[in-house]
Amino acid sequence: MSIAIDDAATITVDVINGMISVRKRFLAPEDAIAIRFAEALEALGIRYAYVAGYIAILFGRNRRSDDVDVLADVDEVTFVELCKEARRRGFELMQGDIESESSVKAVYQNYLREGLGVRFVLSNTAIPSIEFKKPATRIHRIAIDRSVVVVINGRHQLRISPIELQIAYKLKLGSDKDIGDAVYLATIFGRRMDINELCKWCKILGVDCGIVGVIC
Repeated sequence: MSIAIDDAATITVDVINGMISVRKRFLAPEDAIAIRFAEALEALGIRYAYVAGYIAILFGRNRRSDDVDVLADVDEVTFVELCKEARRRGFELMQGDIESESSVKAVYQNYLREGLGVRFVLSNTAIPSIEFKKPATRIHRIAIDRSVVVVINGRHQLRISPIELQIAYKLKLGSDKDIGDAVYLATIFGRRMDINELCKWCKILGVDCGIVGVIC
């Protein structure tokens, strides 16, 4: 079951196991950094999910973002190991020295443990960056627990927040850009979404699914 977005991308949704396959003629800069960082997360078996605006970009929306948001379930020890793995893949840590374990631990204590995000960047490239956070809310944890595998061009794999949750959350944020992302995703996935799940999240978050053409 597939749908062509444009000449550059085709999305295929496997409704049997929920895995999403996307083929893109050209990878966006956001795709390239998300794929590379996902490789580090996957190598360590860290539970994570990409969220926010990158999801729309992943599926072909023609806009750019300065950061790619990812939620990951890490403790201090795991974060140290992640920084080592990320460093091997060309990343730097904006809030500290990725080569210094004591600096990385301080970043964890002063930022992640306090509910703040940190940024990973590729060497000599300021944007886009990875905006890395620990889950801080029930919705964050659900995004990770129910994350969906996306395979890009048959070769690269990463995990994203469920589409239904993503759409409802974007509607909740409410900016023109966020609503545009929600409408775009709802248009792309259409009947391939779980409408009951979308309605459930719209009700929980107190938003109107009618904005994206869904009547609950």
